[in-house]
Amino acid sequence: MNMKRNDYHLDDSLGYKLFQASRLMNSRLNRNFKDNDFNLSYEQWQVLSRLFDEDGQTQNQLAIRNERDQAGISRLIDNLIKRNLVRRVPQKDDRRVNLIYLTEETKAVQHELEALATMTINQASMNIDPKELEITLRILDQIRKNLE
Repeated sequence: MNMKRNDYHLDDSLGYKLFQASRLMNSRLNRNFKDNDFNLSYEQWQVLSRLFDEDGQTQNQLAIRNERDQAGISRLIDNLIKRNLVRRVPQKDDRRVNLIYLTEETKAVQHELEALATMTINQASMNIDPKELEITLRILDQIRKNLE
């Protein structure tokens, strides 16, 4: 029996293209940080970026906002603490809960880090019409909603 292969091609699939684009953006951001003397990974940047938005979050809040498990976020925070980028402070009402705060050293380089993140986004979206980019972002939001 001769079975006809369907029209699925990995290289043309939405999942493959999303994964590759994400991988390349993360790699470029890591390189942009490294080229500017910031030893920072994309995953660490996510945590810092959330703290730039709202300093003093719990690990659980950071895990939820970064869509990571507790063990993963704990490791990221431990590494950031070792590098003096964040600090843990026990919550006054419940000392079992730690709040994560940016250090003064990290606050001092916030604008540089955000500029490098913006530069990466600009590199990735070069030659894309702003209206098309806006549509693309809405479509990506819908894909996420569809799969939650």
